[in-house]
Amino acid sequence: MRAFIAIKLPANIQDSLEKIQNQLKSALPKVNWVKPTNLHLSLKFLGDISLEQLTFTQQAISRISKTISPFEIKLETLGVFPDCRQARIIWLGTGQIPPELKQLVDQLENALIKTGIPQEQHAFQTHITLARIKGPLRPADLEKWFDKIKTDLLNANLSFTVSGITLFQSVLGPGGSTYSIINEADF
Repeated sequence: MRAFIAIKLPANIQDSLEKIQNQLKSALPKVNWVKPTNLHLSLKFLGDISLEQLTFTQQAISRISKTISPFEIKLETLGVFPDCRQARIIWLGTGQIPPELKQLVDQLENALIKTGIPQEQHAFQTHITLARIKGPLRPADLEKWFDKIKTDLLNANLSFTVSGITLFQSVLGPGGSTYSIINEADF
């Protein structure tokens, strides 16, 4: 089973992010936009996991969620992975990682490594994937459009309270990925 752990977004944040996507769509045609209902704040991609790993992951999420209190996140940074010259992903994230989020991610990494799920090789970056880039884009085009919507992004006040985490199953299909909730744990 292909799975990941994420923070679900409130409906008002999904709506605001859809508006940001719509602003960028006309300018960036070589891009596959994530459906607003699939938008989430990624914590850990698990990949294909066994039933044993799934059970352990559910237990770890339940245990860890009891150690975290609800916290605020403000989305204010637009970027690309890995960089503007080789952009593959357009994302939205926080300026600084809230300490509670960092604690949560560290606890997940430490627990899941015991099941054989590889530890993340890159430093954690708070992000919501808005789009996957299909073909090369000129860095100047990306920067121009990002600069154009920065003010709108800051004025949108994309803040919300995180009060739990979700384990999702991801099924790949011809129309893109379909996500379904396996487990939710409130703080």
